[in-house]
Amino acid sequence: MFGSGVLVRSLMPLCLIDEWLLMIHPIILLSGRRLFVESDSTPLSLRLNSSAIAAAGVVIATYAA
Repeated sequence: MFGSGVLVRSLMPLCLIDEWLLMIHPIILLSGRRLFVESDSTPLSLRLNSSAIAAAGVVIATYAA
């Protein structure tokens, strides 16, 4: 699901996400919406399946739950 943080946050506690594709951009924002908030009490154990670095420096990582 691209661009639906609200839906992702509702599925996380139910363990209904089996694959995560995270795009990590090389910028630091001091404000904005967070995907993972501090109130999430259960840590996720993820296994890195693949990763790549795009020309602009974006890290594209695919994890399995």
